[in-house]
Amino acid sequence: MKRGSRWKLPLQIIASAAILGALLWSANPDEVAAALAGADLRWVAAACCIKATGLMLHELRLWVSLLAWRRPPLWHVLTIGFVSGLLNTVLPIRGGDLIAMGLLKKELDIPTPAAVAAVGITGFLEAAAFGVFVLGVVLLGASEWEQLVGAAETARAQGWLTLAVFGAVFGSVGLVFVGRRLGRSEPEPEKKSVLDLIRETVVQTGAGLSAWGPLAANLALAAVQVAAVVGSFWCLLPALGLEIELSLMAVCGVIALGSVAAVVLPPSTAAGTAATAVFVLGAFGVSEADALAFTALGWVANSLPPLVIGLVPTLRRIGRIGELLRA
Repeated sequence: MKRGSRWKLPLQIIASAAILGALLWSANPDEVAAALAGADLRWVAAACCIKATGLMLHELRLWVSLLAWRRPPLWHVLTIGFVSGLLNTVLPIRGGDLIAMGLLKKELDIPTPAAVAAVGITGFLEAAAFGVFVLGVVLLGASEWEQLVGAAETARAQGWLTLAVFGAVFGSVGLVFVGRRLGRSEPEPEKKSVLDLIRETVVQTGAGLSAWGPLAANLALAAVQVAAVVGSFWCLLPALGLEIELSLMAVCGVIALGSVAAVVLPPSTAAGTAATAVFVLGAFGVSEADALAFTALGWVANSLPPLVIGLVPTLRRIGRIGELLRA
């Protein structure tokens, strides 16, 4: 292992601890504890169940993505996805997705470019569906949003979201055409270089995006999954007795910025989500103590289902996972 990689995780943990310590010091731990003590556990249980449903849908979508190339055993793909989901709660930069690519290659003999394309398409369609969901929330609540942040900021947000959605659509179409052209350009070499693998991954991604049947099913499931993810976070608001205007918009903001923070900080520490919740929910009038209590319950709702569902499949593959992590 390289020296930089060896120190990366400890530094991330130290940074996470520093962020959480600073937030708790500012918020008063007693107030956070009081908010958690008064939480309605029925709503927390509902959030966990909805999160588990979202996980099942995500792994089902991974199987659907693979149908563009072959029809692998459904349960086998689901268990690989459960491993990926558990590791994504621990590793930054969605490291579990990288492990899923390696396991698809090792256990199901799916070529690496196709495995990368399937995992990438699954994540991309989820992000696209989330963008459409957020755009719909902003459009439907435009008048309330204008009162909160102003007409100019509302129009700017609508414009950027619309641009992102159309960019995703045109980008997908472009990948299909580029993939088809690269696939016809020259014969596949016997010994592949890194550039050859990248080229083949683009070809396979284009093929996956042009498989209309699996693509349509994947998009439909992605819409339901996104609703489940947002719903699991939203349940934490009534769990704490929080009533805020534009609650869906607030929850979407926490999810979006929290995903960005997870690129730098391990999601298992919840430091990125905590900072995001304090920032976003604070704009909606939520106190810092309640925002941190929201983070704590969110950590439970997002960590417990992947642990319960993915622990056994992960333990059965611990040797292979270790090899992939070292590689």
